[in-house]
Amino acid sequence: MEKAENFIDYYQILQSEKSASNEELKKSYQRLVLAFHPDKSGNAEDEKFHLIQKAWSVLRDPISRKQYDAELACYENTDLLLYDTISLSDMDFNATEELYSYQCRCSGIYYLDASELFESSFEVIISCNECSFCVKVNKR
Repeated sequence: MEKAENFIDYYQILQSEKSASNEELKKSYQRLVLAFHPDKSGNAEDEKFHLIQKAWSVLRDPISRKQYDAELACYENTDLLLYDTISLSDMDFNATEELYSYQCRCSGIYYLDASELFESSFEVIISCNECSFCVKVNKR
């Protein structure tokens, strides 16, 4: 499977390596947010500023970073281990956390943040938090 065109590499957005520490990511974020803040750069850079904010919001939290890293690995891996295709209705929804989940055969969990549903087309590929399997979630 080729790397999806609409998949955004948050490490590239923050001009950091995947192995960067949380402190290194924070420093890069702070530098970039100052450089691309709409008050300094004008309206032309609003999208870049928004992407920097989004990247930091995902990568600063250890849990969401782990989930993101697993998803990134799925997109980068040409030998994608696609375990199954499921529909959104097959997943459990936690309204408090706005998070969908689905049990993997290894007893791990596939997580899908509800906000990701608005950012992608008709399907989303998510990875297990414990093993290397991925599932394709059809949003219809």
